[in-house]
Amino acid sequence: MIYSYLATNRIPKQLSEGVVYHNPEFEIGAMLCACGCGLRIDLLVPDSHQITSENGLATITPSILVCAGSCHSHYFITGGRVEWANEFTPAQASALMRRQIARHAIRDKRRLSWRERCKQIARHVLNWFKSLFRS
Repeated sequence: MIYSYLATNRIPKQLSEGVVYHNPEFEIGAMLCACGCGLRIDLLVPDSHQITSENGLATITPSILVCAGSCHSHYFITGGRVEWANEFTPAQASALMRRQIARHAIRDKRRLSWRERCKQIARHVLNWFKSLFRS
């Protein structure tokens, strides 16, 4: 399957196969699992993933690991193409989730510096300007 990139103001409830939806303003993305199981994958950008477009094809970094679904898929999407990776064991997936939760808890406790707040505001303004020219 080839994944196309679609910048959008709203991520639809019903997703289409082969499309990575990205809302740059709110820094979120969504897609259906590459294995075909139909599971909706929601991506937090830039918190956990980066979504970019290369000639209309999606690239997502780092890899996508499906812990919540029954398929337990693990893959990369680069230039629209799915590259399958080794499946995580339940223990590996659990350890990864615990590390991510701990990282978020630490980050949420720390107050953003003046410089980080300015960068965040600049990123939002830039994404807003970009969205004006996408229409």
